[in-house]
Amino acid sequence: MFCFAILAHKDENALRQQIRNIRKYTSKDFMIVLYNGGENPNFGKRVCRQENVMYCPYSRPLKWGKTGRFFYDVMRWLEDIQARYDYLIYTESDAFFVGHGFEQFVRKNMQGYDAMGKLIRRETSPRTTSWIPGKTMWKEWNDWRPFFQRDNFYGTFNPMQLYRHSMIKRMLAVTDRDHLERLFAKTQVFALGEMLYMTLAKKAGGRLRAYPKSSIEYLRVYNRISLDDAKDARSKSDVMFVHPVKDDDVRNWICEH
Repeated sequence: MFCFAILAHKDENALRQQIRNIRKYTSKDFMIVLYNGGENPNFGKRVCRQENVMYCPYSRPLKWGKTGRFFYDVMRWLEDIQARYDYLIYTESDAFFVGHGFEQFVRKNMQGYDAMGKLIRRETSPRTTSWIPGKTMWKEWNDWRPFFQRDNFYGTFNPMQLYRHSMIKRMLAVTDRDHLERLFAKTQVFALGEMLYMTLAKKAGGRLRAYPKSSIEYLRVYNRISLDDAKDARSKSDVMFVHPVKDDDVRNWICEH
């Protein structure tokens, strides 16, 4: 069972397209959870009812660049309701599938591993990093070090982070929840989710790996996916997903073909 956690806050039509896109490219053995990170408390609820998608009641408004708790809230809620799944995938609103085979790909590439991301960084010193999120973590490291109980931290890229359910359980088990809530309340770390979850996984003894390079050619940080990009990605057998899809015409093309 694959569980996709979607972080979204606007454009219900785009949300519906994304849900149907996931459904198109996966088998029946999956579920989707929507986390509403926007100010409108009703965003997405109608779509969830119509599309048979779960709505995370722990949702709360989140600011751009400060969405780090989204995945924690989802994994905590799934444990509270004793949901059964094998893998949990961090899915942002602008990530779309363009090819089949994701489930088989995951089962093959996760043999011997507990978590996977676009890349895996190990940050050991503020003097040796040029990575912006990492720099912001180092500025607060005196606060975060006691929580992680380590002298270094790990990083990846938010979209398509993937964790075994057994790994999620171990991550939650080593988390001091009151301490983490105090950190959430005051942190200014940018893109916290790119560091929090991989570091927790490592703290819990997780085995981490990066996605094979050929599969993430169109998993980008900033440069939006153009229509030509989407068409090129569709033609490559190793590419299953693209990010970020920001334009209606690109999203429409992906969903129609």
